[in-house]
Amino acid sequence: MNMKAIAGIFAAVAIFGTAQAADKTCTRADIGNAQRAIDAIVTWPQLRKAWADYKHCDTGDIADQYTDALLRLAVAWKNGDTLAADAEKDPGYKAFIVAHLKSPAAKDDLPSIKGRLKSSCPKGHEAFCTEMGDALKAEAPLNLAPLQPLKSEGTK
Repeated sequence: MNMKAIAGIFAAVAIFGTAQAADKTCTRADIGNAQRAIDAIVTWPQLRKAWADYKHCDTGDIADQYTDALLRLAVAWKNGDTLAADAEKDPGYKAFIVAHLKSPAAKDDLPSIKGRLKSSCPKGHEAFCTEMGDALKAEAPLNLAPLQPLKSEGTK
């Protein structure tokens, strides 16, 4: 499967997952509970549970907290087989992982994470590691902001 097809699948799953999460309103109580749950994450199962419980709040500060928690776990790369197994079973969770790894906040940690996917992939999850690595290599969307004219020193 080529990278465009993989990116398309992730995009479709992410849209579907977002649509489902959008059906539930993120209340003020949910925000507080999500923040506490995400702050306490030290294992992959805790990340999965926090996502399952509060995915409808995955925007703004909560999204940033999810990214931070994911990066802590991914950089340490303990029990990566748990992440792989959960993500392989649930396309929505896999899309969540990819989306947060593609966050601008993850930029500095991506080389380390890609290296772990390549060199320390859990046995039996090679397809997952390859798919994740390919998804993280996919080109970022083009910045289509209008260009500003250059000012010349002789122009006033």
